[in-house]
Amino acid sequence: MFQQNFILYLSGFLDLFGVSMIFPLLSTHVRDLGASSTLVGTIGSIYGGIQLISSPLVGRWSDVSGRRFCLLWCLLLTASGYVTLAIASTLTFVMLARILNGLFKHSQSLTKSLLADITSKEEQSAVLGTFNAASSLGFIVGPLIGGHVAETSNGFQKVGLLSAFVFIANSVLIYMCVEDHKKTSSEDDKLKPESEKIIKKVSSGENNFSPKIFLETFHSVNWTKLWDLFLIKFCMGFSIILLRSNFSLVMRESFQITPKTIGYLMSYSGCVSAFFGLLVGNIAKLYNNDAKLFMHMAIFQVITLFMLSIIHENFWLYVLFLTPLSFITTVSRVAGTSLTIQRGERKEIGTLLGFSQSVMSIARMLGPFISGIVLDINKSGPAFIGGVVTLIAVLIMIVRPQDIVENSTKIVKPEKLD
Repeated sequence: MFQQNFILYLSGFLDLFGVSMIFPLLSTHVRDLGASSTLVGTIGSIYGGIQLISSPLVGRWSDVSGRRFCLLWCLLLTASGYVTLAIASTLTFVMLARILNGLFKHSQSLTKSLLADITSKEEQSAVLGTFNAASSLGFIVGPLIGGHVAETSNGFQKVGLLSAFVFIANSVLIYMCVEDHKKTSSEDDKLKPESEKIIKKVSSGENNFSPKIFLETFHSVNWTKLWDLFLIKFCMGFSIILLRSNFSLVMRESFQITPKTIGYLMSYSGCVSAFFGLLVGNIAKLYNNDAKLFMHMAIFQVITLFMLSIIHENFWLYVLFLTPLSFITTVSRVAGTSLTIQRGERKEIGTLLGFSQSVMSIARMLGPFISGIVLDINKSGPAFIGGVVTLIAVLIMIVRPQDIVENSTKIVKPEKLD
């Protein structure tokens, strides 16, 4: 069992290692091919939109054909997408490559599903946490190597081919060392209650979006009680996506920095996120109030985004204010999830968390497109608009305090006992 888990941890590392080598370079490369900022954002949104549609289809494919079989094909087809991207000399071929990757780049969720299949319920959280940590290491190392290689002759093509090679190597690793567990998972799922199946899907990252599930969940959510929390989470997440969607393009055009420097900056942000990821539990305990912590992170985010929108010339000052964003997103993600669990009924937890994922998937689809449009108007626009949208979240929290439900619950409970 340990060997299987270790191989899947390594697979997760290779997955994000391959992606993060080329991801920071993509927007600047598309711009160099003659695209406007709006078109750069549109290409990013095409990938996100196709992921929304293909995610439940690939999830169903893995249920029918087996996780390992599906994962192998997704890794190989993703590699072919990166080869296409590496040799693309026109925007049409870039779009084709992104469509291909949007259809089949589901290796993270499939690997998590494999882990969920072979792991007991008691160990699942710890195992998935270790997988996320191993994968995050790939996102720290990848930008460094990608940035260095990009500065050589035909650098982008080399990085694209190197990313493809990593995915091919990953597929060989899975083929040689991982067994399929399809037959046990489908049989067991029939015996599990529906709520447990939903929670398992949320934990494994499988089926992040399905229009049918989205609509069914939309009608089942108690919007009178929860609309504000979902809107707040959307605003805060969408604001960060606006800034990060075309981050490399903004950095190059604002500060004329090289791909290598962008790689170092991305790796630095990853290290900050990983560090505070280890401390977020202690921070939450120190506050002992998730609503208050969430509010403070939102205010901190507003200040940071507005400061980033007015810094145009001093690169190191920009980095200074960029650093808190990694801390903010790490802490607010945990606080937001805790609030969702606290405010929902126990039987609704899986549904609410799944709906939260769907909402953020929509934000990831819209973010790059809107960011591109704003960039064509002003290069500081994404940070400024993000600050405004986060400010809306803060105002909602002022008008509708998020801990009021917790307090009212404490008052109502004794009456029920009587």
